[in-house]
Amino acid sequence: MRLIIEARLADEGSDTGHDVDGVLAVIERPDGSLANLGLTLAEGRSLLAKVQVELVSKQVDEWLSDQIHCRCCGAALRHKILCGRGRRRTDT
Repeated sequence: MRLIIEARLADEGSDTGHDVDGVLAVIERPDGSLANLGLTLAEGRSLLAKVQVELVSKQVDEWLSDQIHCRCCGAALRHKILCGRGRRRTDT
């Protein structure tokens, strides 16, 4: 048996996802023994870590896209990272 777990990003209120964002895990069980039922602890942890990476990166991308322009007037917002201000001096 082969189980392929993929991540899809869906809009609110929609059951259909966009294109497949990526395969998170491929789990193969060559034999049908009872000892190999479910996920191992290592497989579960690995899958959860991959899900967290995908979810957090999508949430950060969405949040950052909302921070480019002012919600009131539409003017471009300044960011310290882009203009170089606000960085600490390391050469003292």
